[in-house]
Amino acid sequence: MPQEGEGSSGENGMNAGVSMDEKAEDRKMFQSYSGETLSEVSRGGNYAVIAVCVLLSMIFMKTGLLSFFFLMPLGYAVLATGSVWITFFAAAAANMVLSLVLHFHAAPDNGLWTNIFYFTVILFMFNWIMGGRNLRTAYRLIAASAAGAFAFIFLIMNNSGDTGFNKVLAETSELLASMFASSSGNNAAIQQAFTPERVLELIKSISIRGGAVISMLFVFFLNRQLTLTAMWLVKKQKSEFGLVKFFTPPYAIWVLSGALAAVLLSASLKIQTIEILSWNVLTVSVILFLAQGAGIVMHFFTRFTPVIRILASVVIMFMMLSPLCTIVIAAVLILGIAEIWLPIRVKKVES
Repeated sequence: MPQEGEGSSGENGMNAGVSMDEKAEDRKMFQSYSGETLSEVSRGGNYAVIAVCVLLSMIFMKTGLLSFFFLMPLGYAVLATGSVWITFFAAAAANMVLSLVLHFHAAPDNGLWTNIFYFTVILFMFNWIMGGRNLRTAYRLIAASAAGAFAFIFLIMNNSGDTGFNKVLAETSELLASMFASSSGNNAAIQQAFTPERVLELIKSISIRGGAVISMLFVFFLNRQLTLTAMWLVKKQKSEFGLVKFFTPPYAIWVLSGALAAVLLSASLKIQTIEILSWNVLTVSVILFLAQGAGIVMHFFTRFTPVIRILASVVIMFMMLSPLCTIVIAAVLILGIAEIWLPIRVKKVES
């Protein structure tokens, strides 16, 4: 049975080696980007970088579509200066001040403090993702996504009345309801099933059952990749490690199986609390095996010429945007699970 690393259960040394290599690479990357190895960058220069990045982050946060990328400048500040805590406290303070100013002078928000709490958690988690060095990147991403999801659920449960967050949820549910209505034609049953109110309840139900974890993972992963791209453009350095060398711990298959059983049992017995917790554990487990499956696909891609890799990537992208998306995801998931028993990426060692 393959372990967390490159190899099977009989190759523990190799497994530990890959895991340690990835951690060492994270440390090397962090140090090469940060002021730990760039002595020519003064402390004042680091503070200036953090200030500019925090300012950009706040502008992105309050600017429509750019709000999806508001974490990227902070990730750049962490890697460029090596200052995880200073970047976090500066961003958290700036968000609090900006939120208070907007609350008292522009758009009063009844959910002011829950919003501040939510964004403070998100800011801290992303800084930890970018600057943490004692845990594998994939596990930092998942742990941070889980924490962010709990903060999001707290935000949902504690926001009531006329708050900015509730207005966004209401607008989203109305948009989705209109999309369902237009796609259904004159089907009155579908239109009645997907009213804005029911869509809103569906959004909340999906969010607390793993949807929030997936959303947070997407936001964190996207901003991390954009940060690394920006650092590569500036410093011409990038990590050699990624999904190609990611291996899910073998015990995760039992967590996946147990979570699936708990979901089915709690749903049949109508024990909502256990069902919600089980769905979130199941979601995290599925993400781990999807990452392992994606690593296998990328591993085989490395054997092809650049032209074939590009063509294959385009084909997969079109499939992901088509009705075949579910089939592709299921195939990648099964591939990731299969590697628990089949050492697909293991190179045979000659005796």
